[in-house]
Amino acid sequence: MNCRFEIIKPTPQDWYRIESSPDCTCFHIQGWYNYLEQLGRHLMIVKIVADEDEGYFLGANRWLGIRIIESPPVSTGTYTQGLCMMAEITVEQRVEIYKLLYQWLRKHHHVGYMQISDWRLHTTHNDYIDPAQWSLPALDNAKVQYSVRSTFYVDTRKSEEELWNNLNYKSCKYSINKARKEGLRVVSVERAEEIPAFVDMHRHHIEDVFNRKGMKPMPYQKKEHLLSLCQSLFPDNILMLKILGKDDNGLEQCLSTAIFCPGRNASTYFTGASLRQYMKYCPNELMVWEGMKMLHGRGAGDLIFTGVAHYKKKFGSSYAYLPVLAFTPYSFLFTLRNRFKRLYGKLRNTFKHN
Repeated sequence: MNCRFEIIKPTPQDWYRIESSPDCTCFHIQGWYNYLEQLGRHLMIVKIVADEDEGYFLGANRWLGIRIIESPPVSTGTYTQGLCMMAEITVEQRVEIYKLLYQWLRKHHHVGYMQISDWRLHTTHNDYIDPAQWSLPALDNAKVQYSVRSTFYVDTRKSEEELWNNLNYKSCKYSINKARKEGLRVVSVERAEEIPAFVDMHRHHIEDVFNRKGMKPMPYQKKEHLLSLCQSLFPDNILMLKILGKDDNGLEQCLSTAIFCPGRNASTYFTGASLRQYMKYCPNELMVWEGMKMLHGRGAGDLIFTGVAHYKKKFGSSYAYLPVLAFTPYSFLFTLRNRFKRLYGKLRNTFKHN
């Protein structure tokens, strides 16, 4: 394969092409790029000409003793990124482009480590498998180092009837119907001036959830980061949802809030939280169900839940196993990265993210 690469400052035409790509997820669009810029990430877009096809690579670079390229940038709530090609390509071609891109970046920009997570490389399974037993032949044959992570997702391209029928625990449908009988209703933030108040309420709900679990919110769940995300994606690329209902005194309250980010190929359930005292009204299932219907109505693709908490299975979701590719001449960095990730997971809830 012959490839040419060029780091560019994207024009409106470039963004139109990226967002028209069959690879485009909510994490590739211009609004998400603006959100990452406001977080202070040093972003990079590479234009690619590969044989008869063209495309783009989105990532971020930082310096930690060596130059590192991350796609997606870590600790931002960005689950996946990578390539946006103008036409469908095979998994083998995708892997080959990544190898050639790293060689070019190393030669011309002194990159020492490149890490990529590309939704197009995931595999789907109905049942759990041990990640240690998972493999992707295209990566093994190309001798690419990788680790693997798993998540749940739902294909919202399916009809609303199919989505409802696939809710595979009776408790899910029962909870949705109960919430409706209790008078709960989902409303969407439709005006820009409502965003700050929504973010205040959402952050309050997040803190309530994490406090009752004895945990700390993630860095990207800080109030200022949530505000930046909502304002960057509003109005076309975000759903800011509230569940309203009456408390025991008959007063209307906001019981639950959530953020969904629609995408052509993949969307994300970015955050969702409900106040503890209103859990008896079953707001969570209603929120996810209404979010799925809205995403379907927008023509969105896979809804990525992130993580494999078992309760997410009841929404008719499948397991997705997604490789995290690592390119480096320093093999010990790949080992250190995996060890640090495990250590961070153990220590994250020990220290508060201020």
